[in-house]
Amino acid sequence: MKNNVKKEVKFNFWLWLHQNRIKVVVLSFLIIVPIALILTAYIGAYTNNQKVHFDAEVTNSTVFIKEFTDIDEIDAFELSIVWQELKNPVETDVDGETILTGGFYKFNMFYTPKTNYTVNSVNVTAVLKTPWTDVRYIAATAPLSTTVRSVQVNFNHELPLRPLWFVEVSDPVLYLKLEYTFMAAGNPLVKTVYIAFPLEDLNPNVVVPNN
Repeated sequence: MKNNVKKEVKFNFWLWLHQNRIKVVVLSFLIIVPIALILTAYIGAYTNNQKVHFDAEVTNSTVFIKEFTDIDEIDAFELSIVWQELKNPVETDVDGETILTGGFYKFNMFYTPKTNYTVNSVNVTAVLKTPWTDVRYIAATAPLSTTVRSVQVNFNHELPLRPLWFVEVSDPVLYLKLEYTFMAAGNPLVKTVYIAFPLEDLNPNVVVPNN
């Protein structure tokens, strides 16, 4: 008796599925396609904005970097970075248009040569870029030394950003291009490394007030 009930239930299900196959296909389409589009938007936004370049403007020769060296893995020296100041931008009227101006992030940096390394020079290009979006600001290339130097990156964008549902960006990431020269076997060797330095779990030493 139980086997007959199971066969009848199974038969009724396939019969129902056959009779309502068009509805099932349409319903599946209405559910699956929006989910696929949403996933595509999220994955695309994330992957496209995980790479960064260090040119003032994009050209045919621009190189996009997506792999970064850990700050503790630089071979010739140790790099120290302190988020010293933050100044939030303010609204300013320019020719009848309201824009954000005056914002910046300031970092104190210096390097310490590692044992058996003679470092001749270190130059840094700093970029602030937000995850999930294409908001990006670049500073001019500046020399670093074994004493503290300040590197300032202007940032005139209001945070947090909400580029997608359930995604909130509160801080940019500091990206660094380090070009340095050191001595190897009596000869100068030039090298370039790229560093990603997230700010999300950090706070500046000073928040500069807007007067």
